[in-house]
Formats: sequence, structure tokens, C-alpha cells
Amino acid sequence: MGFSFVGCTSMLTDRDIIVFSDDWGRLPSSCQHLVIQLLPYNRVLWVNTIGMRSPMLSKFDIARSAQILAGWFKGTPDVKPELRFVNLTVVSPIIVPFNQLQLVRRFNRYSVKRKLLGLMADKGMSNPIVLTTFPCTCDYVGMFGESIHIYYCVDDFVNWPGINHRLTRGMEMTLLLHCDMILATSEELCNVKAPEGKRAHLLSHGVDCDRFNGGDGFLEKAAELNAIPSPIVGFFGVLSDWLDYELIADLAKARPGYSFVFIGPVDTDVSRILNLPNIHLIGKVPYDQLPRYAACFGVGIIPFQVNDLTRSVNPLKLLEYLSLGLPVVSTYMPEVEKFSDVVTIARTAGEFLVALDEALSSDRPHLQLRRIERAQGNSWQAVAQRFSRLVSDAENEKGAAGSAGQGA
Repeated sequence: MGFSFVGCTSMLTDRDIIVFSDDWGRLPSSCQHLVIQLLPYNRVLWVNTIGMRSPMLSKFDIARSAQILAGWFKGTPDVKPELRFVNLTVVSPIIVPFNQLQLVRRFNRYSVKRKLLGLMADKGMSNPIVLTTFPCTCDYVGMFGESIHIYYCVDDFVNWPGINHRLTRGMEMTLLLHCDMILATSEELCNVKAPEGKRAHLLSHGVDCDRFNGGDGFLEKAAELNAIPSPIVGFFGVLSDWLDYELIADLAKARPGYSFVFIGPVDTDVSRILNLPNIHLIGKVPYDQLPRYAACFGVGIIPFQVNDLTRSVNPLKLLEYLSLGLPVVSTYMPEVEKFSDVVTIARTAGEFLVALDEALSSDRPHLQLRRIERAQGNSWQAVAQRFSRLVSDAENEKGAAGSAGQGA
């Protein structure tokens, strides 16, 4: 167990870490980026969880449920990650999504406890750090003899569309009150996720600079986009409920000479933009291939709706666009405004159009270099080092408080 110096930088070492988050490898989440930095020096047990929403009769949810069920019943639920992640074990315990039912919550607690305590015993894991990104794991605090239980708040789940908001609010408050430390990816989340007597620490997103600028194949543009006319206005990420599809449709109609390319899985109704001739939905591509596709973009966009949910969003793609040297046009978000020196923020469709026109006509090498340099100060390694320092401080504080209590 320790906190030491690795390559002249402070990083957690020789620790056991249990993580509850999105399915490993499904999407390049912030939690996965963070954990990858810790993996060379620590043992990690990654728990694929069910997420926040109860499934509905939609094509997306039916397909997703089938994947989860297949994982449960294929003999072993453990997922085999890439060979380079030798310290990583991925497991998918049976977890039922209908947390509004007390019987289901009791079953999930039993299922998770039985599976993970068995794995911990097999691997000789003890005194772990527990890191969770979902409020629905509130029932697991203190279950594993953890040294510290951390809520890594990456989104304002209370305002997510399609979920039971009352249930989620109650689970999140339980987690906030009982966890040992709160981390949040935006200042807005820090402000709203700190119950009285507790502090939320800002842990902003990072970027894999080597992958998005100068990595293997960066200059080799994706041949799959050769047939799409330039200039390309590009987006990569999940096509979800919080994109502003009315704005996207207005932009595409107003600029028929621009190709609007969207790279990523679709998990909502996108019928409003499907029939527009200059909109191209490419689907999901492997994460390590994203730079090849994005190298074809003339400008990267973040066309999110402006509402209570997105006010707290810190979009991962922002630093990735900048690391590529791309001009960026975004709707307003407080975390994006911090980069207003290298990003154009548009508050109306008209402002968005003007910004696109200027970005595509006026981009220059010195502006590209400025964006790249801005991104390089926000590596995932630096994020992992800050995480390590915060964990060490919190464990020391918890230990001191425990000693003082015993003395009293």
C-alpha cells in the first residue's frame, strides 16, 4: 500500500482498487482513461454495472439487454481486456436494473457482494480503494473493507433524461452522505454535489495527447471519408438525448455545401436529421482510429442543448478536438467557456453559422499550434497524479479522524 514517486511524479502504487463504472472498453469514458494511468502500478478490479436507466422497449435497449444477458450466461462473466492491462480484472456480476424495487436492490447487493468478495479472496486483495461513477451503487458503501470510498461524479444524473429522477436523487444523496470523498468533473457539479459539511474536489477531464496529436496513423486520413465532400463539419461521441438536433438540422439546411459528419453510436431518436442529404452518420469506430477520422474534419463541433443537465457537463471531446489542432465551435457550457481563448462559443444558430464559416475560411497553422499547446497542459497522466494526491490526503484525514475518535 502506498503513495510514491513514479518517474519523478506522484502516483498511487501497490494498491488494490475496485471500480464501478460503464462497461470496460464499450466507450472511452473518463473513468477508464483515469484508471488506465493507474494500471501499471496498481491492481484493479473493474465492475461492469447496469447503468442508471431501467430498460425500455426500444431497439437500443433491447440490443443492450441482450449483450448483458449474454455476458451473464456464457460460462464466466469475466471480460478479457487487452493483454497490456495485466493488472486488470473485469467482471460482470448479475445486476438487475429495476432499483425502484426493494427486492431487486437486496438481490443486487447480495449478488455483487458474493461475486466481488470471492474474487478479492482469490486474488488476495484487501483494504481497497473503491471508486464509483454511478449513484445506484450507494448500497455497496462499506461492503468491501475499503480504506476509502470515492464518488467520481462525471454527470448530473439527477437531470438525465429517461430515468426515475426521484429514485436517482435519493440514491445519489445516500452515496454523497456516506462516501469518504467526492470528485466532480466540473465546477458546477462541485457546487451542487457537496452536502453540508462535505467538499467536492474538482477533477477535470484530461486528454491522451500522444494519441490525438502525432500518434500512429495520425497523418493518414481515414479513406472511409474520401467520398464525403469537403469541407467536413465533424462530431464524435454518442448521439444522445442532449444533442440539439433542431440546431443541427438548421445548420445543415443553411449550409448545404458543408458535410456534417457524426461518428459514434446512436442511442436516441435522430429522425429529425436522418433525411438531410449533407448529414452523414458513420457509426461507432474504434477509439484508436478516431484521430484518422477526425483528421478529415475542417472544424469540430459540440452542439449540445443548453439546459440543467449540460450546464454541468465537461465534454471529453473538447480537449481531443483541441489536441488535434481543430477549430472548435460549441454551444454554451461553463466548462467550455474556460477555453474561450481557443474555442468559439455560439449562443444562437446564427452565431453558430458565422463561427463555422470563419473557422473553415480563416484557420491558420499558428492557431492550430495554439490549440494543441492548450490541450497538452491537460494530460490524463496529470489528472491521475491529482487523483492520487487527493486520495492520499483523504486517507490520511480519515485515519487521523479515526485515531482522534479512538483517543476520545
